[in-house]
Amino acid sequence: MEYSNIIVTTQDFVTTITLNRPPANSINLGIREELDHVVGVLETSRETRAVIITGAGEKGFCAGMDVSDIANIAKGPNGNDIFNRIEALNKPVIAAINGYALGGGCELAMVCHFRLIGDSARTIVGLPEVNLGITPGWGGIQRLPRIVGKSKALEMILFSKRLSPQDALAAGLVDRVVPSADLMKEAMALATTLSKRPPLAVQAVLEGMHVGMEKGLQEGLRVDREWSRKLGQSKDAVEGMTAFMEKREPVFKGE
Repeated sequence: MEYSNIIVTTQDFVTTITLNRPPANSINLGIREELDHVVGVLETSRETRAVIITGAGEKGFCAGMDVSDIANIAKGPNGNDIFNRIEALNKPVIAAINGYALGGGCELAMVCHFRLIGDSARTIVGLPEVNLGITPGWGGIQRLPRIVGKSKALEMILFSKRLSPQDALAAGLVDRVVPSADLMKEAMALATTLSKRPPLAVQAVLEGMHVGMEKGLQEGLRVDREWSRKLGQSKDAVEGMTAFMEKREPVFKGE
């Protein structure tokens, strides 16, 4: 599939997905279709071990749903389904928030496993939908309280409060604030470090934690036990132990 609304590049096991509808990078039918496709590719790719999602230009990560494309909202893949797939992806996903992340853009950032934000006056995050008489429709009502707590989430959503990078960090909505000029460098450094971790073990942690949080402790423990058996018989486990004994850096292959 050729992409016209996103840019996808892969280098050294890191895939970068750039929403390419500047300045707002708002989500239209085209972005939904292309995101859905690339996530499907990444789910089985052996060439990708970590993913970065960011926005084109210097103003916006993503301003959410494109209201001018509302006629197509019921067409193509549903935003909820796409975001659920990103959240459940078997590779770690990093949001590099390089500008405003509002509405669906904030919801997209929340489904990523890590969130880095540029320290800029134009960089704000929030779910302002109530201002329009609607509510966050792509998971924000459920995910925000899990990240920042119920009372903070209610304050943000009911009052359409927008957070600066430092406020977002204090609330726990983002993991790190970095100078805007260094945002992609920092995101790439994190992704590269993650890409060198044993792929199967990383997948086991991501899947086990996701299942446990969504379906409960016992179901999560069941997944953990299954993965423990698989990992104990893997080549990566042999490599990890051998490298430890030989006092060298392991080279994991995801096998």
